Amino acid sequence: MKLKVGDKVRFLNESGGGVVSKIISSKMVNVTIEDGFDVPTLTKDLIKPDSKEKSAELFHEDFIVEHTSEYPEEHSEVKESEPIDRLSKLRNFPSGDVSEKGVYLAFTPHDESFLIAGHLDIFLINYTGYEILFSLFLEDDKGLFLGTDYDVVPAESMILLDTIERDELNKWLKGIIQILFHNDKSNKVLMPASSRFKVKGAKLSHEGTYRTSTFLDTKAYFVSITELTYHKGISSDLKEKKFDENIKEEKAKEVKKKSLIEKHKTLPSEAEVDLHIAELINNIAGLSSRDMLNIQKEYFIKCLESAIAEKFKKVTFIHGVGNGVLKNEIINILKDYESLKNQSASLAKFGVGAIDVLIK
Repeated sequence: MKLKVGDKVRFLNESGGGVVSKIISSKMVNVTIEDGFDVPTLTKDLIKPDSKEKSAELFHEDFIVEHTSEYPEEHSEVKESEPIDRLSKLRNFPSGDVSEKGVYLAFTPHDESFLIAGHLDIFLINYTGYEILFSLFLEDDKGLFLGTDYDVVPAESMILLDTIERDELNKWLKGIIQILFHNDKSNKVLMPASSRFKVKGAKLSHEGTYRTSTFLDTKAYFVSITELTYHKGISSDLKEKKFDENIKEEKAKEVKKKSLIEKHKTLPSEAEVDLHIAELINNIAGLSSRDMLNIQKEYFIKCLESAIAEKFKKVTFIHGVGNGVLKNEIINILKDYESLKNQSASLAKFGVGAIDVLIK
């Protein structure tokens, strides 16, 4: 069914209707209903009323919706086979949890106000400096692989694979994604990736599953297809080496949030945490000395607890010289913990402004 901005439509599975106010994609539009709210709706859940029907059966006679199209007039009509905004550039959000360079599968609630209800957008994220060619196969209940999608995704971009209702999720829970990497000029050619993914559908019913990232402006559930840190390549000095025809198949994995102490990791099982207030918050305007001390103590406790949970052996806390108040507070807090020792940190490296906490 062709839809364009301004078309009057009726909901297929519920009463009422409205006017198409925005084309979101080839499969979804915004419908402005009588009270003025925009309702994202799949085109398959809409019908155009018969031209002979009275408009009063759908709306009040004086119902008028003002709208402006975001697309030029010649693009306001959309066919199912002509996707709009399927490809889009990634943006930068420094505060996100997910940050490793790589390729990800992302399950994103269409409306962030309803993380566990409503439609899901499924994206393939190319968070690398390479252009990629991908091929996607979904596995059905009989073990057959169905060729579902393939395309080219530019560097630092994402592609919309599908917009689905929650009851369609089962067909997206397992499959294989194959990837070729391309760069016009590079000292290393990355090996192709073949990654098998499997998603636990129940996870997508919990709000805590959805997380922020450095490359997406909305929360999503991320599955790591391949990360560049661990991806093998052929460098120019190995160009005589024969190409390995047996490409190793990777196993996609859920992206797990890093623990707090891992952000400060310097060596295996060791970390350094700078407790200077300027390292913990961006703006100290309006904070008293007591407020700043409380922030430092709270961060110290969180890092210490995280180090114990992650079985770190040593954490160096940089408290600065100052008047010794923060150092004394740290020592007092450590008295409440068993199996911990503390000692002055390296004088050569930190002077007298740091303390080592040793964890048995």
